[in-house]
Amino acid sequence: MTRDHFPTTHQTWLSERVGVANDEVVRHVMQRYFEPLRAYVKGSSLRNFGDSADLVNDFFAARLGDPTYLERWIDSGLPLRRWLVNGLLLHVRNRGIAEARRRARGDAGVGGPDPQAPVSSTEPDAMKALERAWAIGLVTEAHDRVRAGLLAENRETWWECFRLHVLHGLPYADACPMAGVSTANGANIVRAVSKRLAAMLAELLTREGVAEAEIDAELELIQRLVQK
Repeated sequence: MTRDHFPTTHQTWLSERVGVANDEVVRHVMQRYFEPLRAYVKGSSLRNFGDSADLVNDFFAARLGDPTYLERWIDSGLPLRRWLVNGLLLHVRNRGIAEARRRARGDAGVGGPDPQAPVSSTEPDAMKALERAWAIGLVTEAHDRVRAGLLAENRETWWECFRLHVLHGLPYADACPMAGVSTANGANIVRAVSKRLAAMLAELLTREGVAEAEIDAELELIQRLVQK
C-alpha cells in the first residue's frame, strides 16, 4: 500500500492533546475503540463477566476520567489498542476481586457473573477480533473522508469508478461506463483514489499516536485484516 508523505506535525495530534484537551481526547478514544473493545470482550473469557457494552463503558468511565491514564500510555510506547486491552483486563480483574470480597462479606446481590472466573492474559483470537474491528473502523473513516473530498472537488465519478472496480470487483470495461469516465482513464483514476486512501489512513494512524517509522507496517496490517 503506497502513500504520500505526511509532515511530522500530524504525528503528535493525540499526544499533544493529552493533558490539554482531555475531553476531546476521551471522545476520540471512546468513538474509535468502543466497538473494537466490545469485539475483544465477546471473543475472550471476559464475556463471562457481563455484557460487552456494559464492561467497556464501565472501563471507560473508570479509566478515561483519570487525566494521567493516557499520559501513562504515551510513556509506555505501546499501540493505544494494546494499552486499552491491558487496562480492560486489569479493570475487569479488579472488579472480580471487589465482587468476591463483597460476596464474602455477604453484602452482594444474588446472581451475576462468577467473580472467581479467571481473567486471562491477552487472548490471541480475541485480539485479532479487536484489531479487525479497529482496522475496519479506520478504513471506513478513510473512505468516508476521501469520498467527501472528491465530492467537494466535483469528482464523484472518480469515487464511483473506484467503488465499482475495487470494492465491487467490476472490470474497467464495465465500471468506467457505469461511473461516467473513459475506460482508458480508469486505471489512472483508481490509482489516484487508492493513493488518497493510503495517505488518509496514514494521517488517521498518526492521529492515533503511531510513530512515522511504524506507519507502513500498520498500513500492511490493516490491509491484511480487512481482506480476511
